[in-house]
Amino acid sequence: MDSRKLPLSTVTLVFGALSVPLAFVRHLCVPAVIIAVMAIAFNGWGRWMLKRGRGYSNKSIRRSMLGFKLAIAGAACGITMWVLWATNVLLR
Repeated sequence: MDSRKLPLSTVTLVFGALSVPLAFVRHLCVPAVIIAVMAIAFNGWGRWMLKRGRGYSNKSIRRSMLGFKLAIAGAACGITMWVLWATNVLLR
């Protein structure tokens, strides 16, 4: 097992984790979606680097996948809250 870290795995985790709570803060759902999309893109780039066969540590791969899953959840929550704010459902 190689001890090299997958590029941007920590950034993917942090962005994915931040997108979920930001989705529920008033009027920050759009930045939450943007951060989630960036985390998804970083994970995609990391997967591309992984396919090149450079040998990265399992811990950094798991960190990147957890960030990806959190980013998917954050994007879904952010889009849902965006629609709810746009239709004034939350203001009634």
